[in-house]
Amino acid sequence: MTYDISIFTELLENVLEPYIQILTFGIDIAAGIVIGVSAIIALISFLKILRKSSEEQTHEKEKIRLRLARGMLLALDFEVGSDILKIILVPGINEIAILAIIVGIRIGLSWSLSREIERHHNSESSNSNSNSNSNSNSNSNSNSNSNQHINTPKDNDQK
Repeated sequence: MTYDISIFTELLENVLEPYIQILTFGIDIAAGIVIGVSAIIALISFLKILRKSSEEQTHEKEKIRLRLARGMLLALDFEVGSDILKIILVPGINEIAILAIIVGIRIGLSWSLSREIERHHNSESSNSNSNSNSNSNSNSNSNSNSNQHINTPKDNDQK
């Protein structure tokens, strides 16, 4: 009893193809929903900050931009996963090459967004550390001042 491997792979492809297509379609829908929700939240947040001062707006705009970038990053990750699953269904080398280029571009975009988010997070945490250090220095100065004894006329009478 010899089994031909091509019959087995053809049977496996025929069985898996509809499920993989449904799965990739669902992943693509999820990515679209993530992008849509992220864009709507960013728009609403932007409209809310229009009444604030320009200094507050600058800080809030950065937060909004990063929140939108995180949503796009999540959607790109979904799309890369979907593209990898689609490669299973594609028989030709040309189609695989095209999908590989698309996946490469999406991974590059994902990496770029990750770096931007990380850069902002690192600069934000260093700013908060420098602020807490300056606050602790001013607190220690005020504590040292409160520990100093100021001579009052009553003290002078006791001497």
